[in-house]
Amino acid sequence: MERAKRYLVNALILSGCTLLMRTVGVAFNAFCVDRVGAEGMGLFSLVMSVYTFAVTFATSGVNLAATRLVALHVGRGEGNSARSAMRSCLLYAAAFGTAATVGLFFFAKPCAVHFLHEPRAALSLRGVSLSLLPLSLCSAFCGYFAAVRRVYKNAVSQVIEQAVKIAACAFLLAVLVPRGVEYACLALVLGGAISEIASFLLQIVSYVRDKRTLTGGGAPVPFCEVARISLPVALSAYVRSGLVTVEHVLIPVGLAAFGDANALATYGVISAVALPVVLYPTAFVGAFSSLIIPEVTEFDAKENRREVAYVTARAFSVTLFCSILAAGFFGAFAADICRVVYGDTAAADYLRMLSPLMPVMFLDTVTDSVLKGLGKQFYTMCVNIADAAISVLLVAFLVPKMGIVGYIVVIYVSEYGCFVDECRSC
Repeated sequence: MERAKRYLVNALILSGCTLLMRTVGVAFNAFCVDRVGAEGMGLFSLVMSVYTFAVTFATSGVNLAATRLVALHVGRGEGNSARSAMRSCLLYAAAFGTAATVGLFFFAKPCAVHFLHEPRAALSLRGVSLSLLPLSLCSAFCGYFAAVRRVYKNAVSQVIEQAVKIAACAFLLAVLVPRGVEYACLALVLGGAISEIASFLLQIVSYVRDKRTLTGGGAPVPFCEVARISLPVALSAYVRSGLVTVEHVLIPVGLAAFGDANALATYGVISAVALPVVLYPTAFVGAFSSLIIPEVTEFDAKENRREVAYVTARAFSVTLFCSILAAGFFGAFAADICRVVYGDTAAADYLRMLSPLMPVMFLDTVTDSVLKGLGKQFYTMCVNIADAAISVLLVAFLVPKMGIVGYIVVIYVSEYGCFVDECRSC
């Protein structure tokens, strides 16, 4: 009973904070759209597609390793092993974060010119590279606090990070927007980098204080143990993120081939305007899902299949109920939501098209967390790679023939296919 109460309290704290941050984020996104414009947001989305791959490499599955290893050793009362696991995780994060920073900074121009076919993205790619090392280390710290069930520290970090990001971006936009779209995009990425650095400084102070509470013995946890857990997830993420990046680069190219004279602006509307609204409710589900991993890990380590089944069933039922409500609300009031958030209804049709997909998106998030808690990283790796590969092929074939509707079809096929495959192993 006490364990369930602690889980519920932590989940409510994290979900409440995430919903608040997501609300502020959507509102700030509307401000950015107003200042930067659809073309600027399209350029920003292209930069973020490359940045997403860089983040994937920088973190390389360290969050999951920190969560699983710390939860495992804390559950056994091995405080020394838990601290040793974190040292190995931080070393792992520092190595990959540094490599990602150096790589993106020095290869920003070739990537912008030859891969994105948008030379204006080079400056922003260099700017965004500055956030990769602190972000990687923060990923390990977040895994630690999830494992020890003190997620309020992650919540505090998120609040401060978002506040710093908004303040930094607002100031930089005021200074740089008059210099054009290229510098407006730079303002957004530099604001994000500054916020990641602030979050890292807060997280390291919180961790140094918190680790004193870990008691008990245990053997050292070697670096290779972190790699054993992280690398299967990382390899999956590398391939999948790389394919997703290719997919997002192909979208404006395909829209132009379809005859869309404002391909970059259209891409900006769906990726930077419609999708953030669709994904807004996932803040609630994501909070509960992230906390499922340490719970399932401990029950699975004790071979308590009954509790694993119970936790999974409850997570699925709550998620399904919430997602159906969200889908109905967003579908029925799409125009009103867009009008309130963005001041116009340009993205309303896209929001209506995507709202029926919400239950599948939410359930897929929970399924993925349960599988990770059970240690089935290799299976999720195979599913994610297959899903991303099929999406790239569909984008290359459908978008030039059907335009943005073709991209909506790709999203549906991708989400349903991935969810069904993962459910088979859950």
